[in-house]
Amino acid sequence: MKKKVYGFLAVFGLVSNPAIPATDAINLNAAIAQSTPENGISKPVKNATTLFHGPQASYRQTDAAFGLEIPDLGAGTGLLDQQQEAQLGEMVLRQIGKEMPLYEDPWTQDELTRVFSRIYSASASVNATTTAAPIGLVIIEENSINAFAVPGGLFALNTGLVLSVKTIDELAGVMGHEVAHVSQRHYSRSKEAFKNQTLITLGSMLASILLASQSSDAAGAVAIGAQAAMIDRQLSYSRNQEREADRVGMRLMYAAGYSPLAMADFFETMNRKTGTVSFMPDFWLTHPLSTERMSEARLRAAQYPVHTARLDLNEESNLHVMQYRMAVLSNQVNENRLVIAAERDPAAIPALALFYAKAGKYQQARALASQFAQQQPDAVIAAITQTEIELMANQPRQALNIILAKNRIMPENRALAIYTARAYSALGQGQAALELLQPLVNKNPRDLVAWQAMEAAASRLPEGQLKTLQVLRFRAEIQFWHGNVDNAIRSLMRASKLAQNNYSMQAKIENRLSDMQEARKFRG
Repeated sequence: MKKKVYGFLAVFGLVSNPAIPATDAINLNAAIAQSTPENGISKPVKNATTLFHGPQASYRQTDAAFGLEIPDLGAGTGLLDQQQEAQLGEMVLRQIGKEMPLYEDPWTQDELTRVFSRIYSASASVNATTTAAPIGLVIIEENSINAFAVPGGLFALNTGLVLSVKTIDELAGVMGHEVAHVSQRHYSRSKEAFKNQTLITLGSMLASILLASQSSDAAGAVAIGAQAAMIDRQLSYSRNQEREADRVGMRLMYAAGYSPLAMADFFETMNRKTGTVSFMPDFWLTHPLSTERMSEARLRAAQYPVHTARLDLNEESNLHVMQYRMAVLSNQVNENRLVIAAERDPAAIPALALFYAKAGKYQQARALASQFAQQQPDAVIAAITQTEIELMANQPRQALNIILAKNRIMPENRALAIYTARAYSALGQGQAALELLQPLVNKNPRDLVAWQAMEAAASRLPEGQLKTLQVLRFRAEIQFWHGNVDNAIRSLMRASKLAQNNYSMQAKIENRLSDMQEARKFRG
C-alpha cells in the first residue's frame, strides 16, 4: 500500500515556520584562508560560531569562517528544551513504527547511519546547541521521494529517495539539509513564534501519519486543511528556513567530507523530474523549491574548495550494492533486469543472489554469492549475503560458520552481530545469541531490529519461567517502538510478576515500566 508522510509538512514545511529572516550572503574566502588542508580535506575552523543570548528574538549568531549569519535561538521561554524535543522525537518514532512500513535491513541501516553520523557530528561546529545524541535514522519503505526531520534528532528517509540518488554525495546533501533543520531548531523557533498554533501543527502531523496508512488523499487533506489558516502568514518563513537549511546543510556535508555541489545537483535533477511525471515528488511538497533557491544553491556550492581525497572510498560502491539490494527486498525489480545489471555492474551480483534465494534457487544463489565474496573478500555484505542464503535454505550450521568468522574479526559491527545471532537462534542456541545482542540494545535502546532478534533468541531458551520472562521483556520493547504502548506496559507487568523472586530483574523491569508509563503521558 502506497503511504505518504504528508503530516511532516506540518513540522518543517509550510505550516510551522518562525518569523525570523535569514541572510543569503556567503563568503568562503575567510574559510579557505584559515583552514589547513590535511590529507586533501580542509578542516573547518574551530570556535567560529559565537552565540548571543538575550531577551530579544532578533539577535543573530555569525559563523565567521563561512560568512553565514544564522538566526540566534534566543532565550525565549517558548523554546522546547532538549529533553522535551527528545520526548517529542521518540513519540513520533513510535507513531512511525505503528503506522508506516519500515525498511529494516541491518546492513543498509548501518551504511546510511555511518554517513548520517558524520554529518550530524559536524553540526556541533555550526551550532553549539547541538549537543544531545540524535534519536536516530529510520528508513521508511515507501516509493515516494521524501525525507524529513523531527525535533530531538529523529531523521527519516524513504526508500524511494535512496533509490533516486546517483551518488553518495547527493544522499549526504539530503541528510545535511535535514540535520540543519534540527541543528537550527526550526521546530522550537516555530513554537516560539506561533505559540497558539503549535498544537494544531503537531496534531496535523500525527493525524496525517495515521490517515496515510489508509488514504494518501485523506492525509494530504488533513495537512492542507491545517495549512489553510496559517499559510499566508507563514509562507515566507518557510522559504527562509529552507534556505537556511541549504546553507547550513552544505557546511555540514563539506565538513563531513562530501561535495556541496551534490546538493545542488540533486535539487536540479529532482526539479527536472517534475516535468516528466504527472505528480510532484513528496520532497518538494515538504521542501518547496524555487528557481532562485536552486541558483543560490549552485552558486554557494561552487565557492567551496574541492575535496581531493575521500574519507571512505567504499561508500560509493556500497551505495550501488545498497540500491540493488533495496530493490530486491522491496520487490521492485525482476530477474531479467537484475541479470542484465549484474553483467555490467558487480554491485548487482549480491542482489541477484538474494533474488534467487528468495525464489528457492539456492544453488544459483550460492554460486553468485561465492563469486562476489571472491571479488570482495573484505566486504561485510558478501558474508551477510552468503549467510542469508544458508538461513533461507535451512542450513543454519553453514550460515553460522560463514558469519561467525567475519563477526570475530569485526565484533563491533552491528549487522554482523545481528546475523550471527540469527544463525545461533536458528541452531537453538538462544543464550549465545542474546550475549551478542545485549550490547547493541545497551548502546541504542531504540534498536527495533535488535529487539526483534532478542525476542527470537529468547524463544529458543530452555523451557521455563526465565524464558517466558525474557520473551515478555523483549516483546514489550518491540510493542513500545511499534507504538503499541498499552500492550507494552501489559507485557512488562506480566514479566514483573514472574520476576518476583529475582529482585535485580524486577527492579530493572519496574524502571522500564515507569519510563513507558511516562512516555504514554507525553502529548507534546
